[in-house]
Amino acid sequence: MTAHRHLRPAGALGLLPLPLMLLALLLALLPAGPAAAAEGPRKKAVFGVQPAGPKKPDQRPHFSYGVTGGAAVRDRIALWNYGSEPLTLAVYASDAVNTVDGGFDLLAADKKPTDTGSWIKLAKNKVTVPPKGHVIVPFTLTVPAKVTPGDHTGGIVASLSGTGKDAKGNQVRLDQRVGARVYVRVAGAIKPELTVENVRAEYHGTLNPFGSGSATVTYTVRNSGNVRLGARQAVRVNGVFGSSVTAEGVRDLGELLPGNALTVTAEAEGVAPLVHASAVVSVQPVATREGVDPRLPSLTRTVSIWAVPWTLLALLLLLVAGFLWRRRRRRTERRSGGPGAAAEADRARKSAPETPETPESPDKELIVQFTRLLTRRSAAGAAAAAAVVLAGVGVLTVPTASAAPLGTAKVNPATGTDETSIDLTTSAACPAPATNVLVKVTGKGFPAEGKNVVGNSPLTTYPQDPNGAGFIVPLTMNMRDYANEAGFSTLEGRYDLTIVCRKAFGSETFGEFTGAIWFTSDTVYQDTDPGGPNPTGTPSGTPSGTPSGTPSGTPSTTGTPTPTDTGSPSPSTTETGGDTVGVSTSIPPSTSAPTTTEPASSGGSSANGGSGSGGGDGDGGLADTGSDPVLLGLLSAALVAVGALAVRWARRRGLITFGSN
Repeated sequence: MTAHRHLRPAGALGLLPLPLMLLALLLALLPAGPAAAAEGPRKKAVFGVQPAGPKKPDQRPHFSYGVTGGAAVRDRIALWNYGSEPLTLAVYASDAVNTVDGGFDLLAADKKPTDTGSWIKLAKNKVTVPPKGHVIVPFTLTVPAKVTPGDHTGGIVASLSGTGKDAKGNQVRLDQRVGARVYVRVAGAIKPELTVENVRAEYHGTLNPFGSGSATVTYTVRNSGNVRLGARQAVRVNGVFGSSVTAEGVRDLGELLPGNALTVTAEAEGVAPLVHASAVVSVQPVATREGVDPRLPSLTRTVSIWAVPWTLLALLLLLVAGFLWRRRRRRTERRSGGPGAAAEADRARKSAPETPETPESPDKELIVQFTRLLTRRSAAGAAAAAAVVLAGVGVLTVPTASAAPLGTAKVNPATGTDETSIDLTTSAACPAPATNVLVKVTGKGFPAEGKNVVGNSPLTTYPQDPNGAGFIVPLTMNMRDYANEAGFSTLEGRYDLTIVCRKAFGSETFGEFTGAIWFTSDTVYQDTDPGGPNPTGTPSGTPSGTPSGTPSGTPSTTGTPTPTDTGSPSPSTTETGGDTVGVSTSIPPSTSAPTTTEPASSGGSSANGGSGSGGGDGDGGLADTGSDPVLLGLLSAALVAVGALAVRWARRRGLITFGSN
């Protein structure tokens, strides 16, 4: 609502008698009184909330309860007034939601809660708090008898409504709200689960025909389980020849509530337009504060990107069109006997070598003709031939260096099926000067040199292990997918997963980490050897080892905290640890709660003791480059075809000849 004031026109002042005019000017120069101050911007009040005991506030950062269906919990909340005037605050409970950027928020005041907020009944819904003091309000949390197990989250809000003026002087309604989080864990089957959905990627080119573009990757992370979860995220774009670009600015998720989803958009710069690329999204579920360790592997999703260099293709099209136009023009001049025809014939006659009746050396004649090819109009043909040679060298060269064992790679999860997403955690870091890693799998059904399952990617792509000195590498697909690609359907015996430390280019390696899994059936695996120290089904050349078992634990529900009576917190306006819900930007919440940090978790369990080289690194060039062999083969075939056509074109026009022996 806008306030309207009726002002006297300035011209009316001249109609007043002179004494009244002087009095009006004197009043205008005097300082403004309280009424004038009230027309300025409304001063924001300073207040907060925090858990409390029977007599005074305590030091709990938030409310947290472990309950069963039908249980009732009685507790208290303290409302603080840090100002010098009394405040009348509205108090109510509401459900928690995630904001669009992954933050924690409560439903708007006009939305009715249906979950935790509806279970809380406060003794008072409107409280007057004295200056520099606090009021303790009891409440009861009653859990329905029929309620789904897992985490239910809400909050208790203190709100102060009033009016003020915005920057333009318009009168607006001002609603200041702060709140305290309420975490409820209902007993029952716990199901931690995250899903990655709707992965999309789009390439953005550049006007520079030889420059690189960018890629936009969008995906949705959904908490499809029944407990709160955090997540570490990484997005990278892999090129055809093993290059990899990591998207910057992808933030980890601190707390994704059950049933909530978050859409993430990542930008990867410096993507080379090599016609085809793939965007890889890796999401590692982790525990939240006071939450359940999910012990889940990384979720990896891959989507193809067509990175077509349209500007370069347009430039090449113009060059070809110009060449064809010039060629046609010369033919027309020759046929019509134009002024350039005689000069062209004279140049051809002078440049033609004298052909002896019996050539002294056919090889010498071939060299002369090939030199003429290089010195005349054959730059394109020579370039094509050189490209064919380089492609052949890149595809056929087999590195001879082999990697030395550096340690183990822990398989997570320790047990699973052929469709389980697996990640590997190394026992140490790659030594210098290694900058990249790739992963290969060896075992029954796979090639002897191993199948490349993670392309050659920078070490910076993968997160560090928070519980050790190593790093975490998620596999791009599951074992069933790898078996189908290799052309077999039955997984059995031991399979070694080897992480190779290397550089971005070249064949030199700097060590490897190896972990092992055993398939006890064609669909179920474990990270311990079911046959003892001498496993069956071990691939040739792979030493065997007995990995240690992985203990498993059942997460327990959080017990009901006991209120602790401690000293009253000193007034302050600093927000604490994110435990108190700040649902508006006007007033920070209670400041007495200590700052806490999110515990890190790799989502793993015990270390894997499996060992073995998993096949020599120097036995297969493609397995060490991280390249796509199918695309490389197609590109090589295309280059060979272009070179053959160039040679044929040059021979038909007499630019190159082959002498007979």
